Amino acid sequence: MTAPAFVRYSLTAGPAHYDRAVSALLTLPLSGWQEDQAGERLIFWLEVEAVADPEVAPVLAELGVLGRLEAAPERDDWQTSWRRFHRAVRVGKLCVRPPWEPPTPGLLDVVIDIGMAFGTGSHATTRQCLSALQRLVPASLLDLGTGSGVLALAALRLGFRPVHACEHDDLALRAAAANARLNGLAPHLIRADLTDGTVTLPEAEVVVANVALKPIVAYGRRLTSAASATPSPRHVVLAGLLAEQADGARAAYPHYEERERSQDGEWVLLRLERVA
Repeated sequence: MTAPAFVRYSLTAGPAHYDRAVSALLTLPLSGWQEDQAGERLIFWLEVEAVADPEVAPVLAELGVLGRLEAAPERDDWQTSWRRFHRAVRVGKLCVRPPWEPPTPGLLDVVIDIGMAFGTGSHATTRQCLSALQRLVPASLLDLGTGSGVLALAALRLGFRPVHACEHDDLALRAAAANARLNGLAPHLIRADLTDGTVTLPEAEVVVANVALKPIVAYGRRLTSAASATPSPRHVVLAGLLAEQADGARAAYPHYEERERSQDGEWVLLRLERVA
């Protein structure tokens, strides 16, 4: 049987359109996708037959509006091609690596085989969170928007227990579960839409949310609503925020003090602590 042919797409989108681009991307019948090492482009693969699907064309057109979209026939099998974008990343005492690279002696090892799920450790916002976790005393932790599971698995390596990981995308949850098995770790995976106020979230001393502004604000409203039963964590780590979004996110957590505000390029991380 002849192997399927693939088309490789490269999308360069500005930060203002990034979240929308990812949302549109995930509606496609993807054979795989990845960020480049610098986190500036989205690379994704479609089978040639999928490109001809009438439901695919409008999504590709939308992506073309959101940024510069380039397409080319894939010369190699996509599983081999995307590996050149996935390299080991060291953050403090953690090393996040793909399964085809060896572990680094002396570092806490986190293996991530991303497949089609977001999160390799290379993006600035993920690195920020990995660094921030190492400045906290290990305790119970809730990872909001876990993607490939990288932050939840890193937290377990750092000694956080128990670790809960929430995600609304079934594909990402499957990838997170597979990565947990690769590492011999067992975070509690939960399917949940953070913008749905009726969803019950588990209690944790530390919450890390490397997501878009909308779910970050929605979670903050949960913590301030008198009608909400959501328990208030002691520490909240917020990432995935552009510099101009940081103050808006901060305002959604009036009962928290700001302990840290760090910036990596255009991305800002906030570390908040509950007022006693």
